[in-house]
Amino acid sequence: MSKKCIHCHITILDEKAQVCPLCNGVLSQDENEQIVKVNGYPDVTAARRRTTFFLRLLLTICVAGSFLCAAINFLNGGFPWAVIAVSSLIYIYIEFYLFFNPDVHIIAKIAVTILLALLFVVMIDVVTGFDKWSLNYCFPGALLLFNVLIIIMMFVNHSRWESYTWLPLLSIAFAILPIVFMHYDLVTDPVVSEVAFISSVLLFIVGLFLGGANARAELKRRFHI
Repeated sequence: MSKKCIHCHITILDEKAQVCPLCNGVLSQDENEQIVKVNGYPDVTAARRRTTFFLRLLLTICVAGSFLCAAINFLNGGFPWAVIAVSSLIYIYIEFYLFFNPDVHIIAKIAVTILLALLFVVMIDVVTGFDKWSLNYCFPGALLLFNVLIIIMMFVNHSRWESYTWLPLLSIAFAILPIVFMHYDLVTDPVVSEVAFISSVLLFIVGLFLGGANARAELKRRFHI
């Protein structure tokens, strides 16, 4: 139980205290107060242990499920559905790992999530006959989604939105790929790809001009130029 000074009428939370810190008077037990630990810290180790156990359990399930799907598909033959199933399990594990990893920045989590989802749909397109719908629509659509997320992050963190001006450069780098794919007939419907490329360039130009010196300083810091 906590202790109380009958002279100063204050509650002492330190269980080891024998006298009042104000008047040096003798302390009495306070029956009405709950004990509060001084300098107590949350049990971070227990929470991390539970997270580690969950990720290991999930990894075990994904590995076992992948092996089971691959074995069944191999023995029965036919359509290679196991490729999609195994890729789905890998994607699920990586996403949970990113979600529970506090060391990975939110921007990196978003970028990796979009990139993995894009690779996943391209793989599905290839396995199912490669009708090029993944490159015609999903690839540029993912870039447009990434640009929208950049704008949202700029509004949310409006006090230092210039720190996000380098992200459109990453979007431009990926937006060039569909333009290149057009020359190899991998992209047969270029409208969405062109819109994605133009939006990425415009977002970078607007951010660079509106950000002024702060935006240029951020680019120099990021790319050491």
